[in-house]
Amino acid sequence: MSEFTPAQLGLRIASLVQDHGKALVQFFDRHASNKSDVPDLVQDVYLKLTKADVPINFDHPGRYLLSVARSVLIDHHRRHKARYTHSHGELTDDVPDTGLSIERVLDGKAMAERMQAALLDLPERTRDVFALRTLRGLKMADVATAMQISLSTAEKHHSRALAYLAEQLVDFR
Repeated sequence: MSEFTPAQLGLRIASLVQDHGKALVQFFDRHASNKSDVPDLVQDVYLKLTKADVPINFDHPGRYLLSVARSVLIDHHRRHKARYTHSHGELTDDVPDTGLSIERVLDGKAMAERMQAALLDLPERTRDVFALRTLRGLKMADVATAMQISLSTAEKHHSRALAYLAEQLVDFR
């Protein structure tokens, strides 16, 4: 590997690119998906060469430069792929029908608001029994244990909650 000073390395890279710069531009012009990226890709080759250990003697300096250019091009494609720049589909006016009408959505929202208000109207213990049993899915015996009440009391509170909610939501049947 090389033991160049920064100045020698700069001259070596400049000489390499000057001798093979036209081939480098042609390579990127053929293989880059966006032709406006060619100058940036050439610049990336310069940068990559300044960070690499450039061999003192080249058997084929043009091949070495093109291998660096391939590496730069692969990195460029990976960056674009990671940003999803070419993976977006066309926007169309065709919106799939979800089967939900505006009226149905608004009715659902109104029902949810009415149910919330009805739950807040319930006595605290009745609301807690309902929440543990219906919303959390606990067994009635576990609800009774958690609330430190008898099983029959828990069942009565749950029945009251169901009856009150059914009465409050009767318009939504």
